[in-house]
Amino acid sequence: MNAIAPQFRFSASYSHSPEISSSLVRIAAALGAIRAARVLPAVADQLRASARVGTIHYSNLIEGNELPVIAAERAARGQLAPDSRAKIELVNYVAALDLIDSRLDAGDLQLDESLLKELHGTVTRGLGREEDPHFKPQHEGEWRDGRAVVFNHLTQRVMHEGPPHGEVPARMTSMFDWLSRKLADGKESPFVLAGVMHYGITDVHPFADGNGRVARLFQVALLMKAEVLPGRMFFFERFYAEDRNAYYAALQSVREQTFNMGTWLHYFLGGLAEEYERVAATVEDLGSMMRIGDAGPLRLSPSQERALTGLRIQGRREFTRRDYEDSAGIGRAAAGNDLRRLVGHGVLVPRGSGRATRYAFTGTGSPADGGRDGRGRPAEWTEAKIETELRDFVSGRSSWPSPSEFREEGKGSLYAAASRNGGIGRWRRLVGM
Repeated sequence: MNAIAPQFRFSASYSHSPEISSSLVRIAAALGAIRAARVLPAVADQLRASARVGTIHYSNLIEGNELPVIAAERAARGQLAPDSRAKIELVNYVAALDLIDSRLDAGDLQLDESLLKELHGTVTRGLGREEDPHFKPQHEGEWRDGRAVVFNHLTQRVMHEGPPHGEVPARMTSMFDWLSRKLADGKESPFVLAGVMHYGITDVHPFADGNGRVARLFQVALLMKAEVLPGRMFFFERFYAEDRNAYYAALQSVREQTFNMGTWLHYFLGGLAEEYERVAATVEDLGSMMRIGDAGPLRLSPSQERALTGLRIQGRREFTRRDYEDSAGIGRAAAGNDLRRLVGHGVLVPRGSGRATRYAFTGTGSPADGGRDGRGRPAEWTEAKIETELRDFVSGRSSWPSPSEFREEGKGSLYAAASRNGGIGRWRRLVGM
């Protein structure tokens, strides 16, 4: 550290404001609920798979990759041919996530400059071109050797230029020295450290391209190392992608406020809190679904867990036998046996007959139950219904209600529905709070 010139030494200016402290409390509460929940193996697997796809899709969408979610799903399954730049980006992102997973599982996930370079080399492999004046093959996994200009694809304007390339090695060494000290003393929240490092990497912009992706990947690695991503069921990138201007503005606020990270951390931790609460609400909703049966205790088979969880996460209220087969990964006869058992235990309700039969989760708004679930709450959560009920619930409030307020006032299912359908952040913006 002594060899680093003072002007290149990394420091982070921020304080634990009431807003930051509130977000940390929300994260802790949601994390506690997730850890306390009995999550069935198939539920965890489905949530992990869904989060993986979300991370791949939204992190690349932020950078202008417009491939649909189905492409991210195929990439996650190893079924996407890397025959275009956009597809290579998705395939590489899968490899980078695999790198983090493998290092963690082997007990060898070191949060240092080498990891950052390796993540960059993995996420940009094959994207460098000799004819490209800015990003050539030799730039993959190496510090940049030229200027770094941050370009906002939405506004088509330059919003930041990194320090001269000669300063990059010293600045990155200093940044990771700072992180190492903070991790060693254990006094700062890993969520705050993740936010500081996310900003720090984007500010120095140490690579010729791919800095945003690497910053978000490193954030995931840090939180995984800190053991605060149970089940790896989270994806934070949708929060940034849903309003990229807000994401860029939050990053820019640090430079506008003499490098004070308060506004950025308020934004960053608020996004983390929303994602932790979304997962907590989803786990609670799926757990409730698995306990609906009214014909005595039901021990679900792996195929039943897999199918019901997958269909629920997709937001399906009704589905066919073929949909069930695809979700469970089983044949027609086995699917028929599963469905008859689930109907017999009251988990599913058949509608129609013969080949036209469709199956609905118990309490999804059928005429027989008056459009309410087994607990007397509204059950069929259309977009219009969620918006109407949210506007009614928040009317007259000066601030957005907490998850506990939703539950205490009998609106837990509304919170879960909003979380599943785009996330709480999306609905807060829609209703203007």
